[in-house]
Amino acid sequence: MSQISLQNISTVLESITNRFRLPPLSAEFAVGEFVAIVGPSGVGKSTLLRLIAGLETLTQGAILFDSQRVDHLASQQRNVGMVFQNYALFPHLSVADNLGYALYAEKVQRSKIKHAVEQVAERLAIEDLLARFPRQLSGGQRQRVAIGRAMLSSPQVFLFDEPFSNLDPTLRVQMRHQLKELHENLATTTLFVTHDQHEAMALAQRIMLLSQRGIEQFDTPENLYRYPKNLYVARFFGEPKINVFDGLADGQGVRLINQVEYQLRCKLPEALHHKTLIVGIRPRAFCVSLDFIAHGLSMQVSRVEYLGDTQYLYLAPYDAPQSINSSTHDSDDSQSVVVVDNRSISIGQRVYLTFALEDILLFDENQERISL
Repeated sequence: MSQISLQNISTVLESITNRFRLPPLSAEFAVGEFVAIVGPSGVGKSTLLRLIAGLETLTQGAILFDSQRVDHLASQQRNVGMVFQNYALFPHLSVADNLGYALYAEKVQRSKIKHAVEQVAERLAIEDLLARFPRQLSGGQRQRVAIGRAMLSSPQVFLFDEPFSNLDPTLRVQMRHQLKELHENLATTTLFVTHDQHEAMALAQRIMLLSQRGIEQFDTPENLYRYPKNLYVARFFGEPKINVFDGLADGQGVRLINQVEYQLRCKLPEALHHKTLIVGIRPRAFCVSLDFIAHGLSMQVSRVEYLGDTQYLYLAPYDAPQSINSSTHDSDDSQSVVVVDNRSISIGQRVYLTFALEDILLFDENQERISL
């Protein structure tokens, strides 16, 4: 187990058709911590893992394991176990030989390799597969073999690069549970790249969200969802996405403007008065009523998505045939509110929305969150 320190690291990757620059990043990962790294495609999630593993070269900065620089070491000298999206198993070797590959390379005694392989296979519930070859395995079985091979190298750090992206949804959930249990038992420092926010939330103790600018926020799942640093973070986490409105601060609070007219009564610093703000309200923060509510937002249902015990209602202001999306800062065509029961609500129906002030997120003109 190792503490990892990234000190202002960056790199430039060039090909005939593309040039990618990872912006300078600094971060600390605690011993035994499980960290998920998320963000849109093309922001450098996999590149960051490859830099830590020694598969790419830094152009600046330093990487330290337990306060010792490792960025000058070759990949095989860093003692990391990396699991790839495509499994990277040797097709001509059996499962047993794939698992024990690192130990064979170190010329460990064969009887010890056999014992170690059997122990890991039992832990991963693949002991019946040891004589098979990768082509004879399912996707989930191949991934467990890849994880077992990484375990047998006794790494200081596990690096997972979207390991479950090729698996079907049911198998992904099973593998997620197995990986979480494995981490609890081994307590090895683990960095896990994924494009799936639900996977990151379920697995990680902390999550690093990347953008083209670098690290947007590195925090616990709860803080990322409830206290996003900026609008980019607020939009990334949560399904459906957060509803965003334009607002104007005044002496009574914030007045929603443009398509939706509504007064939010809250106390704001005087410095914000008469400033344009962005108001964020998550879909699950709304209470929906079919009965008239004097202080409620009056909306009309334009589309319904039925999801079993939940419905997504896509709404427009009742007196205007436009979507609830009323912010010039929002790129989505529509926004949604969630009803947590399966009441019968139809397209064209009028509904009234209410919400608690503590569920509102306010952002300034630079899209940075305002703490109230």
